[in-house]
Amino acid sequence: MIITNQKIDVGDVEYSKLSHVLSFTVAANMATIATIEDICYRNDMTMDEIAEEMGNLLQQSILTHYNRGGLRRKYD
Repeated sequence: MIITNQKIDVGDVEYSKLSHVLSFTVAANMATIATIEDICYRNDMTMDEIAEEMGNLLQQSILTHYNRGGLRRKYD
């Protein structure tokens, strides 16, 4: 069954000019949590494990999108 009502909100955005670091909080509803568990083929994940996996997925998504177009634009 495909879950289609995932909701992810981002808030408390801060950017440090000194360290050049962007930080923010992420809130995910239960449908999103269930989707993460489905991706990992687990239904016994702790919230810390889910948060870590969401971070991994964000990093993978950024790199995937960069490789699709960012590198090409940089060298064109």
